[in-house]
Amino acid sequence: LSWLTSGAGVTLPQSIGGSLDLSGLTSAAGVTLPQSIGGSLDLSGLTSAEGLTLPQDRIGSLDLSGLTSAEGLTLPAGCVNGSLDLSGLTSAEGLTLPQSVENTLNLSSLTSVAGLTLPQSVGELNLSGLTSAEGLTLPQSEGRVLNLSGLTSAEGLTLPQSVGWLNLSGLTSAKGLTLPQSVGELNLSGLTSADGLTFPQDLSGSLDLSGLTSAEGLTLPAGCVNGDLDLSGLTSVDGLTLPKYVGGDFIGPTAR
Repeated sequence: LSWLTSGAGVTLPQSIGGSLDLSGLTSAAGVTLPQSIGGSLDLSGLTSAEGLTLPQDRIGSLDLSGLTSAEGLTLPAGCVNGSLDLSGLTSAEGLTLPQSVENTLNLSSLTSVAGLTLPQSVGELNLSGLTSAEGLTLPQSEGRVLNLSGLTSAEGLTLPQSVGWLNLSGLTSAKGLTLPQSVGELNLSGLTSADGLTFPQDLSGSLDLSGLTSAEGLTLPAGCVNGDLDLSGLTSVDGLTLPKYVGGDFIGPTAR
């Protein structure tokens, strides 16, 4: 029903096992949603949550990417079984998130997490708009993807113990940075110095350090980097000890 711009006169089923596309709605006035939706619910056209009552029994993925404010928004308290897209929000004021989001939680437009409590469990978390970690408390349960590419400083940042893919490409300094004990893909392409940088012994994915121009102070993982190792910014690898095993491509100075 993506062509609907108004919910007036529409009576929806009480339960939908699959997906419901209402992306054309610009207002939730007059819309009574099903009590449960097993698939995705697309409400990406809404800019306001006024009059919106979401299913509380069961919901798959939920697209509310058009919202610019969380005022009046009541999300399911328990689990969103798929993804939750709130990428349009620029402020977390008034936002109460579910306890669990199985797939992606997209909050990429937030510049501050003041007053925000994140779910206890998240599959993939996109907070790429944050420039500071002030007030940020991340879930400590294992996550697949954590995108913090907007951070320019690691001050106040406490990372989970295990992350499958970690994007910290905005950091220019490793000062105050403690990496997880277990990391898959690791993007630190913005670092211009290795001062203070300590890696786990092994990485299960790739390591991007393409911003480094000097290997001074750089101690790479001693064991293995199972993906690519990108050191393309270095002018020399003299004195540098490489990992015992690189599973993907080694991109060094000679590759430029």
